[in-house]
Amino acid sequence: MDKLLHAPFPFLEQFRLHHHPANTNKKADESFLRLEKLFLSIFEIGLFETYSFIYSRCKDEHDFKAWLIDLKGAEFYLHAVVQFNLSTSVTGRLEKKHSDDPLSLVQHDFWKQQGYLKIEQLVSEADCDAVCDFICHHLGISLADPATWYPEHQLIQGMMVQFYQGKEIEMIRKNEKIRQVFASLYGSEQIYPNTEKVSYNPPVTGSHFFSGSPLHWDIDFTTGPAYYIQGLVYLNDVPANRGAFSLIPGFQHEIDTYLRQYEDPQQAILALRDKGLEQFIPGKKGDLIVWQQALPHAATPNRSDLPRFVQYVSFIKDSE
Repeated sequence: MDKLLHAPFPFLEQFRLHHHPANTNKKADESFLRLEKLFLSIFEIGLFETYSFIYSRCKDEHDFKAWLIDLKGAEFYLHAVVQFNLSTSVTGRLEKKHSDDPLSLVQHDFWKQQGYLKIEQLVSEADCDAVCDFICHHLGISLADPATWYPEHQLIQGMMVQFYQGKEIEMIRKNEKIRQVFASLYGSEQIYPNTEKVSYNPPVTGSHFFSGSPLHWDIDFTTGPAYYIQGLVYLNDVPANRGAFSLIPGFQHEIDTYLRQYEDPQQAILALRDKGLEQFIPGKKGDLIVWQQALPHAATPNRSDLPRFVQYVSFIKDSE
């Protein structure tokens, strides 16, 4: 194993140099961006934790490799290198077994028209509870004590909590039923799970205000909207007043025309926030919500008597 661990892995240094703080020219072509997404997915590392290490503590390629091995283990690292090399090789790419379509014709029609789906209770209560417990433990939250619901933690950014590692989070990230939904909507079995974060949204109070983003897009407008699928799992019951997810249904059919009316996307989304077109998507523990990138969306203020817990899920589609 020691000999294999010392074998070269060229993309590791390519990735590190591209994101090195001294690199002021971070332009990259589509090929590199695809490899970067694939690298993060296969090595099961999150953007925030990876960039945080590179920008603050990483000295060289060996340091980067040591961090990955310390985070994921030597055996995992070696397996990931093999999988990455196979996935980037046309001749060596592994074929994925075709699975039965978990979605009905009605669901596919709704997806085409409205641009989103809610699949009820796709994830088990036990898996949802495990992630909630994980979040509470690491943030020092006791659901029986509202005084603990507003913690300060270095990994909290608004509503987002930059937790990526842990067997509890991995259970949902690697949930086969979720993968099948994404595979069906992408029309491809050649997909890889992104290492996504979790979210914590406690009730608003007189001293605690909603910290989420208003209606927005998660789109790189240098390239424009693409057929990219975003998703989340409700980890506890989320009625409409518990910070339910919201979106504007069907906007994938309007976005190109709408954007042409404004000088830039920022003006467009600011105008859209005043129209009141978004709809709340409440749900139960274990519900999966998926939506097309073109749909404006947002979490909403939690005006209930309990926090809202979410785990984000998404996949990248490999070129075939």
